[in-house]
Amino acid sequence: MKQNLKMRSANLARITMDGQEIGLLQNVRMSEDYGPDAASGIGQINPAEYVPSMARYNISASKMALRSSSLYKMGIVPENGEAALEGNVFDIEVYDKATGEVIRKYLDCSYASGDIEVQKHAVIAYNCQFNALDVAGTM
Repeated sequence: MKQNLKMRSANLARITMDGQEIGLLQNVRMSEDYGPDAASGIGQINPAEYVPSMARYNISASKMALRSSSLYKMGIVPENGEAALEGNVFDIEVYDKATGEVIRKYLDCSYASGDIEVQKHAVIAYNCQFNALDVAGTM
């Protein structure tokens, strides 16, 4: 018998924020943009190359609200504007659950924005956006 585990699967991944595994995290989307800027000269219509100008690392996450813990209680999401001014940062990490290997790690993340979704006949959910200063790890 052999195992057929060739693909990365969310079923075999762990997500941590500030070193804590987030319960009932439903969805995480991590995007990277290097802001390529066209480099060209006077009289040249075609760029000679695209030069990275600003790295932007954005993470969007949705989480089901638990009674026992919340992103607010964990300090991940600030309670209000005064708390946001504290400038707290944390890491967001994606691990392979089976091997413990870091798949991707976003460093010095801060809460950017979010909302709480309350719908009839549904679990309350947080939708959050974070910005990171750097990223590491190769899938």
